[in-house]
Amino acid sequence: MEVIRCWEEEGVTIPQPNYRHIKVMLASDIRDTPELLFSQAIIYPDGQTEEHSHDRPELIQVISGRGISKSAEGEVALEPDMVLWVRPGEVHQIVNPYPEPLKLSAIFVPAFEGKKHLQRIKEAAEQDGDKKG
Repeated sequence: MEVIRCWEEEGVTIPQPNYRHIKVMLASDIRDTPELLFSQAIIYPDGQTEEHSHDRPELIQVISGRGISKSAEGEVALEPDMVLWVRPGEVHQIVNPYPEPLKLSAIFVPAFEGKKHLQRIKEAAEQDGDKKG
């Protein structure tokens, strides 16, 4: 058994308007876990994800804080102990308009390569920032 102290893991910070910090703890290229990708994200106040979709399902759990999940079905208020099941191809976004950080964990099956996944997120955030900036 491997124990991972998530608070000790490095991650990447995505600047405004998508202000958040993301850590990938398990992936095919991180701790040799080809079965899944496990990550955590802290979406800072007034931060958000880009509108995006994936080619595989994503399970998102709200650990702490509050936020809003947006999809074609509408908006859902998020709070701790909620889980979102995002199907492949479903466009979604998470927004934090509140004064406290929103902490999430996410699982993708099968795994992405963690480093490539973080790079895609950084590039999408830059493109989104260019559109809004």
